[in-house]
Amino acid sequence: MNEEYNNEEYEEYDSFEEDAKVVREALPFVVREFEKSALEVSHRNGIPASISYFALLGQICKDFIRIPNGRNIEDSRIHFCWVQTSGTGKSTLWNFVGRVADKTFKRINELNVHPPFMNNDNIPITRTFNTFSVTDYTDSVLIGKYVKETNEDADDGFEWRRRAGILEGSGLAHWDEFEYSGVFKQSQHKEQSIVYLNTLMNSLAGESWIISKALDSMDGQTMECYCERSVLAMTYPPNNLNNVMAEKGVLQRMLLYVWEVPQYIQDEMRLEQIEKAGIVEEVNAPIDRFADSLVKIYQLVKEKYDEVGQDPLKTIKYSEDFRQALKLEYTKMNLYLQNTRPDVAKICSNFTTRLMKILIKMSVLCSVASAPSISKKSDRFVVTGSHVGQAAVIVQQCYKTLVMWLEQSLKVKRQSIAENSLEPLFISTYDKIKKDENGYVNKSLFLTEVRKRAKKSRAQIYRYYDIIRHKFEEVKEGRSTYIKLTIRGEEI
Repeated sequence: MNEEYNNEEYEEYDSFEEDAKVVREALPFVVREFEKSALEVSHRNGIPASISYFALLGQICKDFIRIPNGRNIEDSRIHFCWVQTSGTGKSTLWNFVGRVADKTFKRINELNVHPPFMNNDNIPITRTFNTFSVTDYTDSVLIGKYVKETNEDADDGFEWRRRAGILEGSGLAHWDEFEYSGVFKQSQHKEQSIVYLNTLMNSLAGESWIISKALDSMDGQTMECYCERSVLAMTYPPNNLNNVMAEKGVLQRMLLYVWEVPQYIQDEMRLEQIEKAGIVEEVNAPIDRFADSLVKIYQLVKEKYDEVGQDPLKTIKYSEDFRQALKLEYTKMNLYLQNTRPDVAKICSNFTTRLMKILIKMSVLCSVASAPSISKKSDRFVVTGSHVGQAAVIVQQCYKTLVMWLEQSLKVKRQSIAENSLEPLFISTYDKIKKDENGYVNKSLFLTEVRKRAKKSRAQIYRYYDIIRHKFEEVKEGRSTYIKLTIRGEEI
């Protein structure tokens, strides 16, 4: 059985590696070089490295480019969610990408040529690019607040002053532990996280991307957060990932790359890292090189934007074969689902519309990335079928990993149905056990009671609890953990 399972695992990864090689060979030169450099520190993670490059490029071009799609208009931002086994290079890749982003943003800010943003009060706001990693999810931290300050010139001796939240501005919003964002498991102080994420990922054309919240402290006055950032979110695969995929739209608005790394590949990744133990490598040179190239692209896009009268809809042109290439990729996406299980196909089809929008954006960015290598100015910033093909190798690979993960995940889920049959016992025990006034019960006492009623071992009960953990909200007080049932009747 183990040998058969391992053989399947090897065959799946061999196919995965072949697809990855196609990706590397097809992308624009600068993206291939970025991926090659990233792979030196984050082994086997070339596709996430390439997507991270596009997220950076889309962010610095967002105010110069608008992408028409009938009556809808999209911006150039790519929002990326990377779901992968813990300890397989996510944080290491971020250490590389984050440093390139910081240096790129610093140089763009120093150029001081970026167009300002006019807020709803018609006040120009200078766009400053920066990166921050989200660790606190309270409203006042994320979207901002008004604070009362002394002002002797005011009639009542004070004034309300606006304090912007950390989401406001341009650059990157980075989640290194996206599992705690509220997307996968909501709690009271994170329940607005999905709303905020969905809002900031709306198109920058129009005003639907502005986050608004009424403030009790100001008699219903509204705090508006102007977040134009691109999201880079990273997490290990949560237990309820397939439920979130099926039921919540936030992941569908992002380019999702999900990979449960086989154990033998994890071993190879770690051995590759050990090979560099005790060796000093030059760090700043590649960071500077890629920051320089991104700033160069930024300047070329800004120059084109100025040439067309600062109309972002005119910065990019589209060739005759552009739409035909998109139709072909859409057909491929549908064909790929024909041999999958109906429940997998249903979940994946929910991603198709959003993935096509992302494919269009990435096609534009492939054209933008190629601009420095084109000497004739009139030939730059024209999106062709070839650019669609380049972008498609990334998008199709993300689609394949999504299908592969869902097929394996739902297979494991069916195998665990017998274990999940204990769920009614957990719920009935929770209903009968004494709780505090807020509905919380000591976790240890609760699981002990379930164990007595189920006549199972402690290890079995804790394993069963992990399966339905997302149905409970957990809080810690000192050394004790208290839980509250928040979801009933949902399929596990």
